[in-house]
Amino acid sequence: MKMKKILFIVAIISFFDLQCSVSLAQSDSWDDDDYHLQFVSWGLQGGVNASSFIMRVDPLLRDTLIMDSVLSATPAMGVDLGAFFEYRITDHWRVQLSARMGMDRATLRYSDHRSNMLTLGADFALPVLYRTPFSTGSIFFSVAPYCHFVFFSDVTEGINLYRRQIYTDPVTGKDRFALSDIHAGIDLAVGYEFESHWQLQLDARFGITDILNLETPGTFVYPYKVSLLVGYHFEN
Repeated sequence: MKMKKILFIVAIISFFDLQCSVSLAQSDSWDDDDYHLQFVSWGLQGGVNASSFIMRVDPLLRDTLIMDSVLSATPAMGVDLGAFFEYRITDHWRVQLSARMGMDRATLRYSDHRSNMLTLGADFALPVLYRTPFSTGSIFFSVAPYCHFVFFSDVTEGINLYRRQIYTDPVTGKDRFALSDIHAGIDLAVGYEFESHWQLQLDARFGITDILNLETPGTFVYPYKVSLLVGYHFEN
């Protein structure tokens, strides 16, 4: 059920994302002489990130086997590496498809100690990007829906919440863990592309789906990540 909700949210956001980009492009220069410049380009990006969780655990659950007294999480450093494909609608408006692999880390705070969590995952995003000339290059802003998949997780000590079994689904017979491996969210970015096509980008991703597999009022876990990226845009 939670998977269906995530896919539904991503589909709705992506639909409105594309509708906005098309309508804005039509009002900008859809019929002018610059429209013939549309083409597909691509690029590579890599950098560092700081990721963590916004979490609240009901006090009655902190001493259970679900969270084992995990009180909060603070950011820790990780790395990102990815690529994007870009479709130019007009001189200013672009649509991208981006994929990024990430090593994300967070520090979990327990009642009496800390534990470092590490995850390896992939993000897929559909940004709508506005670009305008600035100095010798161009500055750009983008907003995008994204979906994140975790395929590996580990902790230095304590409980790995991504692999902490809390119940078995009576219908499918599959084990359910404290945290979901999949979530959807919103990506906001600002960056600068130099005349040489090198890019510098600040990127923030906020999860909008609760990844805690527990329907308890006032208890939630939302992931977030801030990344500083350097990239190269292969554009003519």
